[in-house]
Amino acid sequence: MGKTINITQFKPRFHWKRRSTQIGMLLLIILIPTLGLFRIDFATASFFIKDLQVEWTNYVFLVGLLIVLCIVPVITYMTVGSVFCGWACPQNLFAEFSDGLTHKLLGKRADVRIDGPGMVVAASKNKATNWLLLGLSFVAASAVLACFFLMFFYTRSDMWTFITGEKIRQPSMIVMFWMTTFFIFIDIATVRYLYCDYPCIYRVWLRFFRSRDALHISYDASRSAACEKCNYCATTCITNIQPTNIKITDTCVDCGECVDACDRLQAKSGTDGLLSFKVGESSNRMTWRKMLGKAFARYRWMLGVFFLLGCTLMVWGGEIAAQKITDQERLLQENQKNQKIARICNHQCAALQATCNAKNVKAKDFTGCNRASACMCECTLQQDPNSPSAESLRQCGNASKTARFMHKR
Repeated sequence: MGKTINITQFKPRFHWKRRSTQIGMLLLIILIPTLGLFRIDFATASFFIKDLQVEWTNYVFLVGLLIVLCIVPVITYMTVGSVFCGWACPQNLFAEFSDGLTHKLLGKRADVRIDGPGMVVAASKNKATNWLLLGLSFVAASAVLACFFLMFFYTRSDMWTFITGEKIRQPSMIVMFWMTTFFIFIDIATVRYLYCDYPCIYRVWLRFFRSRDALHISYDASRSAACEKCNYCATTCITNIQPTNIKITDTCVDCGECVDACDRLQAKSGTDGLLSFKVGESSNRMTWRKMLGKAFARYRWMLGVFFLLGCTLMVWGGEIAAQKITDQERLLQENQKNQKIARICNHQCAALQATCNAKNVKAKDFTGCNRASACMCECTLQQDPNSPSAESLRQCGNASKTARFMHKR
């Protein structure tokens, strides 16, 4: 059996690592729109990646993005299974937060989910004050999350003025904010893990591509006698499944809470827990090399080719978008320069342009018009001697002078 270990000295292996990863992912999701790294703009039908505008008509980029978005989840399914759900998905973090707050205010066994066993509330905590505090907490959290969600679709300046009220709020933004707040409230208050079973595309695809070769929770059935009449791991499971009999279609998110629970209980007798993370059905210790090798043993070349193809198309599409922006900026600068030259030359040649009037033209006296034309050409050439039309401007000036000379003769 081994030396008995004081359970108070036991340190969970996965709980705080997972919580740190979840919080880090949440901060990353918040920082992306806050720093303006990515935004979806429906008004211009574009993605904004930092300062790069990628229009939805950029099909090279869109095809590459679609390929990457399809391949990356499949690679994840084949390697780490549902670890993303338990360790990085914000939905599960919000669900755990909601469960914890519900248990604190309404009882340790409280359950208010729509897919739960029904309304379960501790009699001693079934008070209006507790319900009000729980509801206000959910509303406040929903409003804050709605602001960050809308930053993926509105500029930072628009969101800042909306939050501070420096300008009159747009009705469309008000409607979007309250609709988003409402749906987030419904999600964290009553839906929670039910979202993973049906609306979540990631979880739906996981059921098609997940295999036992991916990372999963394994149970040592040979030591089943050590956990007779013990249901400790199941009480800690955040998705309410039986960790000792996990099926491939179960909603296990590989959070590791059951592993920590079993290790904590078995630590009393100085033995290892009966639950552990494993890749495939092998009893050997898991390594990253083994996990990747098993995952890509089948079709690895196909996944790799498609992933690289998607990345290449995205880079190519990004270069096309960047070149388009460069061309537009160059055209804008050229137009601004031409407008400036036109203002200067119109002012400089105003007197000569005044001599080119309809009366003289009717009398077939083009002297004033020739002088005005020559003045404009010479002035334009002086302002922009390196113009691509420099030769045409010289010919224009010479032709006007020749016409004036022939008219005098």
